[in-house]
Amino acid sequence: MATLESDKLDRVLRSKMKAERYDSGDRYYIVRNDKGVIVSSTSISKGAKQTLGPNRVSQMARQLCLNKAQLLVDLVSCSLSRSAAIKIMEANCPVDTKEQRS
Repeated sequence: MATLESDKLDRVLRSKMKAERYDSGDRYYIVRNDKGVIVSSTSISKGAKQTLGPNRVSQMARQLCLNKAQLLVDLVSCSLSRSAAIKIMEANCPVDTKEQRS
């Protein structure tokens, strides 16, 4: 079963994936490709470091268009590169570039 630490996931999303983080009730992350087009997004509850259980990791993987929890774990453990992750995200959740122009 896949589990992740919230602080490590936050670090990977912001640095490796270059996600924009917005803090409100929760922390929201928006991931863009190299052209600036949004390819996925997810959120984490604000607060102290927490262990994200298998269900939450799986849910976040789907939100990020990775579709498999193991891909998110691989991203955090650095065995999946940003470019490979972006390709998977774009393949699983095609974006409408017309929406992104405005």
